[in-house]
Amino acid sequence: MCSTGENLGSSCINLTFISGWEKNVTMSKMQHFQTFVFLDLETTGICGDRPRLTEMCLASVHRFSLENSTQSIGNRGKAGHVYPRVMDKLCLCVNPNKLVSQKAFDLSGLSNENLTENCKSGFDQTTVTLLRSFLERQAPPVCLVAHNGFKFDFPLLRTELTRQEADLPDNVFCADSYQALRQILEGIENPRFQRIKGGYSLSELYKRFHGVYPLNAHCAEADVLTLISVFLSHVTELLNWADLYAKPWKEITPMYKPSPSKNLHQSQLERYPSKQRSKAIRSSQSLGLV
Repeated sequence: MCSTGENLGSSCINLTFISGWEKNVTMSKMQHFQTFVFLDLETTGICGDRPRLTEMCLASVHRFSLENSTQSIGNRGKAGHVYPRVMDKLCLCVNPNKLVSQKAFDLSGLSNENLTENCKSGFDQTTVTLLRSFLERQAPPVCLVAHNGFKFDFPLLRTELTRQEADLPDNVFCADSYQALRQILEGIENPRFQRIKGGYSLSELYKRFHGVYPLNAHCAEADVLTLISVFLSHVTELLNWADLYAKPWKEITPMYKPSPSKNLHQSQLERYPSKQRSKAIRSSQSLGLV
């Protein structure tokens, strides 16, 4: 199926891999994204805890490099996979001004103490400027890609931007690789795949496509590279899916409504085991939370 629409130019979109889906898509909504920006966030905790950012990484790859990934010479990762050579990155550690949960620390290695000791600033206007400038220097239209992004990464980033009364550029869209791969793989793979526990988590998909688990999980930059590897495993289908189903950034709802800063309540400190409570108190004091 080809279109001569304004967004597609002279390109053709192959819809054979999404049999039955195209009924919900009008040609006027189709994009032909020139840049894909892969995104991952590390945070203080889970959705219900009103999390804050502790780290974010964005890596932008032009469509040309994705479509010609097998022909180009790229950066070879530790597992031997070749990544696109032409790639922009923005990686930032952020002081959340909120206690990092023990589980989040165990996963990411980021804590209030090490972020404070390394003099990291919070998500502020400088962060907004860096983020917007990074996206504005990419060839439009731009599509953000995150795994489980519609439920976590995009709403949380929107919350942090709302806290600063800021937003991303108007020409930004976003796509969720988790949703995309579920739809794609359930259409072309054995149906048993969808019943495997954790079958669509980023690490499980990476293992399925490459035979091993990624070496470094829950580090924003490492997770972005893992996401790029997974994306390249079904690059044609994922590019087409994004052109069809990516959402405008303006349709993303913040995860929660930011509230004014408040001092940390004693009951929050009591959640920590006794051995960790004194460390939590020191971290909180260094942040001015208690």
